[in-house]
Amino acid sequence: MEFIKHVFYGVAIGISNVIPGLSGGTTAVILNIYDRLIGSISNLRKEPKKSLVFLLPLVLGAGLAILACSNLITYLLERHYMLINFFFIGIIFGSIPMIWKRATKDSFKPWHLIPCAVTFAIMIVTVVGPFAPETETVITSVTPWVFIQMFFCSALAAVCMIIPGISGSFVMLLFGVYTTVMTAISSFDAFLLLPIALGAGAGILFGAKIIDFFLRRYPQATYFSILGFVLGSGPVLFGKILVTNNFRTGLPLAGSIAVLIVGIVIVLVFDSKWLREKLKGRTGKKLTNSENV
Repeated sequence: MEFIKHVFYGVAIGISNVIPGLSGGTTAVILNIYDRLIGSISNLRKEPKKSLVFLLPLVLGAGLAILACSNLITYLLERHYMLINFFFIGIIFGSIPMIWKRATKDSFKPWHLIPCAVTFAIMIVTVVGPFAPETETVITSVTPWVFIQMFFCSALAAVCMIIPGISGSFVMLLFGVYTTVMTAISSFDAFLLLPIALGAGAGILFGAKIIDFFLRRYPQATYFSILGFVLGSGPVLFGKILVTNNFRTGLPLAGSIAVLIVGIVIVLVFDSKWLREKLKGRTGKKLTNSENV
């Protein structure tokens, strides 16, 4: 049952990583497995068996989700862009109370708001001026330059994917390779998928070690930085709706607000279940941050 549960967690993370503006790291925080995910990746060489037992079902679920949803997500964003993004905004906002509780678990100091403000500002800047997403040209052939480009873009996106609040897919969108990556996945273009996969693997391994270091040394400052990224994700998605001329009033707006509320409620209900399980002690022991599942 634990394996199946983690496969479904991987599916949720995989879907998040396909959608520009939604963060797989945020989804891991919502599912309450973020610390363990980062720790398992960071300790892959030290504790390979323990790490792989946790990571393999997540990778399997994420891979299946990315393969299955690459075409579906593209279709939904083309036909129901505003509705889908309002739902994602609801999911993001619903996770804020949980992150706040983790950031203020031990104590709260005013200076902790500084990293929160900085990361919030970074997210807002991504939809302003030259950082706004532009129309992409789909790459279909692999040259040495394309190989290098796809490798480094995928590596940077992978680092961002494991940081809550930052969308790796959105980073690909900023660099103009998102459509190319989605097309390569949906068409199983092995030549293009090779540098993408190599870059993603390198980015995840390198990025996880950095994040794990900061979570161990500066946990509260790190969580407040994460909170800033998450707070900024909502305005980023709403800004994208505006800059892409997908904002609609009337019935579409009413429906979008409704799904936004649904997204908030889903996360809050999930969080309350987690709290009840902790209180009831269903796991039979008190879990540390790195053991939370």
